[in-house]
Amino acid sequence: MSESAITLELFNRQQAFAVIKDQLYPFLGKWLQAEKTLTLTARLKKRTPEQNRRYWGRGVLAQIAEQATVNGKLYSAEVWHEQFKRMFIGFDELPNGQIIGKSSAALTTAEFCDFCTQVEAYAATELGVRFVDLERNQ
Repeated sequence: MSESAITLELFNRQQAFAVIKDQLYPFLGKWLQAEKTLTLTARLKKRTPEQNRRYWGRGVLAQIAEQATVNGKLYSAEVWHEQFKRMFIGFDELPNGQIIGKSSAALTTAEFCDFCTQVEAYAATELGVRFVDLERNQ
């Protein structure tokens, strides 16, 4: 870590208080005593590579694509992903009047978790998908 930058991950109120007290305050104090101006930015963490692998790898979408049929037809993982984005995230209208699902790339870890839960619940209840070893198929 650079002496002019600090990155902290905060998970809950108790842990955040301890990290701020033990790490952020001393960091800020040094620079503020030197009469420096600081910018503090906080942002929600984006979805994780592990979440992506569970959803895209041999996990959720692959199993839906292998098992779910609509009117006797199977669809690719990419087609299902587009469908689920439209259903659970929303959609944008294109200039020609067609619609496209909003991107899932900007979802936070919590938002992506909710999205995956909705996809899995829908696939299991409405499409009859039986998920197997999702955690090992990453």
